[in-house]
This record gives sequence, C-alpha cells and structure tokens, in this order.
Amino acid sequence: MDIVPIVFSVVLVILTIVLSVVGIQMILVLMEVRRTLRRVNDTLEVVEEKVQAIVSPFQNLGGALSGLKTGMHMFEAFTSYLSKDKPKK
Repeated sequence: MDIVPIVFSVVLVILTIVLSVVGIQMILVLMEVRRTLRRVNDTLEVVEEKVQAIVSPFQNLGGALSGLKTGMHMFEAFTSYLSKDKPKK
C-alpha cells in the first residue's frame, strides 16, 4: 500500500474540518456585526431625533426673524409713502 493516498486523505479531512470551523466562525462574526450595526443605527436615529428637537426652535426663530424683517421693510415703505405726501415747510 502506498503512503501518498493515505496522507492526502488525512490532509483533506483535516482541511475540511478547519474550513468548516472557519466558516462557522465567519457566520458568527457576521451575525455580531449585524447586531452591532442595528444598535448603531438605533442610536443614530435617537441622536437625530434629539438634534432635530433642539434645532427646530431655531429654525422657527429664523422664520420669525425673516417675517419681522419683511414687516419692517413694509413699515419703512409705508412711512416713506406717508412722508412723501406731506407738504414741505
């Protein structure tokens, strides 16, 4: 009996076992990465909600200031219209 086929068979069995273990470990690592990414995603959603809650009043304040600025321009135009019609002394 030749030794080479026996050695190849043993090496093939060992390689199959090692690759199976590596494949199972890879699946477990990918599952852990998936769980971690879900947690990060949930955390980012909470942070986004909190930031939006903080920024929202400032956005409303910007709109109010824009409206106030427009109102002041209208008031200036109205007063200049009124002063235009007054006779000069």
